[in-house]
Amino acid sequence: MVNAKNESLGSVHDLIMDPKTGKIAYLSIARGGVFGIGQSFVPVPWDDFKTTQNVGLLVLDTTKAVMDAAPTVTYHQFSPPGQFDQESQKVDAYWKTNLTNKAGG
Repeated sequence: MVNAKNESLGSVHDLIMDPKTGKIAYLSIARGGVFGIGQSFVPVPWDDFKTTQNVGLLVLDTTKAVMDAAPTVTYHQFSPPGQFDQESQKVDAYWKTNLTNKAGG
């Protein structure tokens, strides 16, 4: 995954599904670490991504600094049981104010 300047922002680690709709809500982006040790996992709303013309890369219009400051989740869990909506609100609010251009609009 890269930004509009073709700088690497991390790699897709997992899909996060909305338990109410069953649709993809977020991608968990793995960042940093060595051989999987010390990685952080940043949830980014699925709708905020663009694809390159040949659909080979996902593009997120942001910077490394914004990714560094983004909320993180654990390796296996987006939110504690029953708290998906609360975690979603926190993550969505962060990205709403920190994306350079919303991909959907």
